[in-house]
Amino acid sequence: MSRTILLPFATALSVFSLVAPAHAQQRTLTDEQKATLQERLKAADANGDGLIDKAEADAKLPRIAKRFDTLDANGDGKLSPDEMRAAGQKLAERRGR
Repeated sequence: MSRTILLPFATALSVFSLVAPAHAQQRTLTDEQKATLQERLKAADANGDGLIDKAEADAKLPRIAKRFDTLDANGDGKLSPDEMRAAGQKLAERRGR
């Protein structure tokens, strides 16, 4: 997979806070956590298209898979970096209340 495709995932990593246990949630991720999550996304993106489809989530990201339909805002069967970023922003807004 090209580095160009991975970069949008780097900005969408906060979606993992949606699926982490409440005690593990943090307001900001360390550089090490971001790198780890980016590697998980890269490994999950089996076809290298820069998107996570339901089968990829089922295979490598079970917590994302459980909430896949909710995260897939446009219903196209794929999670884009924008959809993951939007989900992370919604979570951050809820936390701020």
